[in-house]
Order: sequence, then structure tokens, then C-alpha cells
Amino acid sequence: MLRWDQSETFLAQEGKLHSHLRFCQLTLDVTVVPCKATAEQLDFTMTTVTVTPAATLRGKVEDSSALCESTSAHIIEETEYVKKIRTTLEKIRNQIFKDEIRQNRTNCKLDAKRSGNIQSGSGSQMEPSLDPLVEKIKGKDLQLLELNKENELLKIKLEASREAGAAALRNVAQRLFENYQTQSEEVRKKHEDSKHLLQVNKLEKEQKLKQRAENLNEIAEKLEEKHSQITELENLVQRMEKEKRTLLEKKLSLENKLLHLKSNAAYAKSCQDLQMEIALLQEQISHLQFVIHSQHQHLRGVIQEMEELKNNVKDQDKRIENLKEKVNILEAQNKELKTKVAIWSETPRTKVSKAVSTSELKTEGTTPYMMLVRLRR
Repeated sequence: MLRWDQSETFLAQEGKLHSHLRFCQLTLDVTVVPCKATAEQLDFTMTTVTVTPAATLRGKVEDSSALCESTSAHIIEETEYVKKIRTTLEKIRNQIFKDEIRQNRTNCKLDAKRSGNIQSGSGSQMEPSLDPLVEKIKGKDLQLLELNKENELLKIKLEASREAGAAALRNVAQRLFENYQTQSEEVRKKHEDSKHLLQVNKLEKEQKLKQRAENLNEIAEKLEEKHSQITELENLVQRMEKEKRTLLEKKLSLENKLLHLKSNAAYAKSCQDLQMEIALLQEQISHLQFVIHSQHQHLRGVIQEMEELKNNVKDQDKRIENLKEKVNILEAQNKELKTKVAIWSETPRTKVSKAVSTSELKTEGTTPYMMLVRLRR
């Protein structure tokens, strides 16, 4: 049992070593099978290591955020992971060969000791017995050369996979950047249109507010006129009332005088004159009463008009206040849109980094995805 520092496990059970590695960009299948490693015969076989790209970026990207999470750090970590696996496999292979060579040497020494008591004439017979061992060693050397060639091929495939991963990342980054530019242009245009509509709406509200203010000034002038008119009517009515009282007093005085003169027949002509004067005063009093009544009605009408104008002024004040609030809201929205448009206009154009190797792939600056996330916050 051989355990690695990242909790990967290689199992050597019943003469078979198998490891299966799978990650998001590469799939590495390695199988090493040593068969019957004895002193007389050692047959060592290592299957070809294949590196296959795992579904080149899986076609359609389901989500741009999930795609961006497969960053260069993951690819670098996975590449180092493959390197460590390859180094470990080489160590295991070298250890197996060392054990085989050591065992062969031990067997050779034992054979030499056993043949030490044989006569010198038997030395010529010993050399042919070592030929199979030498052939086996040559065969193992050839196998070692083949394994080295396979190792070089593995390196070439690994570099090719790195280049493919880097190219795929560049393509994804290019597509994300193009999407970012398109979306930013759409958002900027949308903000410009909203800004224009708000400005038009603001101008309309300001025009209405100005018109309401002019109407309010006209109503205020009318109220002043009505107030002056009411004051004049009140003064006129007061004068008429005073004149009415004077005429009533004069009439009462003449009636008393007429009663005093009626008792004397010598003043018959004077009584007639007094009666005519009293009738004239009565007519004047009636006419004055009618005028006073008319002025009272006119005064009530003017007062009613004044009340209506006051109510109209109150309504105009409310409308003006509502218009002022709407204008303030529109101004705040306009300022906010100006700020957003300025932010979108001043956003630096992010360039796509030209990565060459996954081991040196680093994201420079701010990616379009991160900028979109910040703007959404």
C-alpha cells in the first residue's frame, strides 16, 4: 500500500498496480502490471498511458459563472498533480527494476559459490549458463528504453493537452469579453434612453409647475380684487344703513310734527306739504332698502366667489407641492442615471490575456465576469 500526500492511493494487490485519475480538463488512465517477478524469469509490462481531453469544454457553457470558476489555478494544480503521479510511477518502476537486478545479482553470486568446488575444467561449462541471464538483462534494458519512449510520448501528449486547455481558456475568455462588451453597450444605451425620457418628463413637469404658479398668481390677484370689492361693498352698505336711519328719524320727526299741526285747521296747507315730504321720504327709504338688500346679495355672492377662490388656491398649492416632489424625484433619478452612465463610460477595456502554458496562466487585471458581479452588487 502506497499513500500520497493528497489522499490519492495506489493499490499493489496480487501483482497489479492500477490508478485512475480524473479531473475537469484531463483524464489519465495508468495501469502497471508486473507478472511473476522471480529470479529466473521477470516479465514486466506497463500499458500505454493515454491522455484524453475531457469533453472539450463540454460544448455549450451552461453558466458563465460556473465556467469562470474553472480558473487557471485549477489547471495548474491538476498539471502538478499529473507530474507527481508520473514521478511516483517512475519511482515505482525503477524500484521494481532495482529489486529485479539485485535479486539477479544475488542469484549469480549463489550460483558462483555453488560452482566454486567444481574443477577449473568446468569453468567453460559455466559461461553458457549465464547467457540466458544476460539475454534477460538485455530484454529488460530494451523494455526500459521502450518505457522511456512512452514516457517521452506522455510528456508530448501532456504538453499538447496543456496547449489545448490554454486555447480553450482563451476562447472562453474571448467569448465572455465579447458578451461583456455587448451587455455593457446595451445597458449604456438603455441608461441613455432612460435619461432622455426622464429629462423630457422633467421638462413637462416643470412646464406644468410654471403654469400652475402663474394660475396661482392670477387667482391671488383675483382674491385681492374680491377682497377690495367686499370692503367697498361693506362700506357702501354701512353708509346706506346710516342714511336709512337718518331718513327714518327725519320721517318720524315729520310725522310727529304733522300730528301736532292736524289739530289746528289753520295749518292745513302745511300739513299737506308735510304729508308730501313724508311720502317722498318713505319712497326714498323704500328705494334705499331695496338697494341695501341688493348690495347684501351682491356682497354674499362676492364672499362666496372669494371662498371658491380660496379653495382653488388650496388645490393649486397641493398640486404645486406634488409637482415639486415629482420634479425632485426626477432630478434624483436623473443624477443616478448620469452617475451610472459615467461609470459605464469610464470602465477600462479589459484585454484578453494570451496564455501560452497552463503552468504560467494567470488572470491579469479584472475579468468581465467579476466586473459584472460588482456592478450587480
